[in-house]
Amino acid sequence: MAQAASKTCEICMSAPGSQYCLDCEQYYCENCKLLHKRQKSSTYHQFQHASGLIPEGKSRCGQHKEEFTLMCNTCNVPVCTSCVAGKHNGHKFSKMVDAIAQLRGENETLIHDKTNEANQDIAKIEDNLKSFENDVESVIKAITDQGNMIKSMVDKSVAQMIALVKEQSKKEKAKLTKSLSAAKSTLVAGQNLDKRRRDLDKT
Repeated sequence: MAQAASKTCEICMSAPGSQYCLDCEQYYCENCKLLHKRQKSSTYHQFQHASGLIPEGKSRCGQHKEEFTLMCNTCNVPVCTSCVAGKHNGHKFSKMVDAIAQLRGENETLIHDKTNEANQDIAKIEDNLKSFENDVESVIKAITDQGNMIKSMVDKSVAQMIALVKEQSKKEKAKLTKSLSAAKSTLVAGQNLDKRRRDLDKT
């Protein structure tokens, strides 16, 4: 908790810290106090005039000038012994030390729970990320396998067409070779007949 000797605003560090926030345990000037109260997170913070603080930094009741020693559980505010018999009469109380210890325990439990929750969320996100990466790899593998299958089918079809062309070419070549051989034979026979004719003409 801040010390009573600090009389300068701990926010702007220039104006006098005439107001003390019991929740934040800091000194505020009047302007910074107004800004602090306008924030949603600190709208209901309790302030006390700095003159009501004892030297150790503990706050005093603004009405009775006594040190706060109890926590009114009904109103959730610190009170002095005189407040118990006053407007807080009939309320439920606990010692300030016990209330602080309880609050500390609750905060530790809350922090522990939030930490576990955060760790669980992180683990879940990591699992989802890993699952997503596995799904991507599965899709890539499926596309690759499909591509390889199509490529294999195309290669097989191309090989079959090439084989067919070669077979047809071989047959056509055989026909042409046979025709060429027949033509040559006819030519030779014609040449022989022509030679005989010339020989007969000489006799």
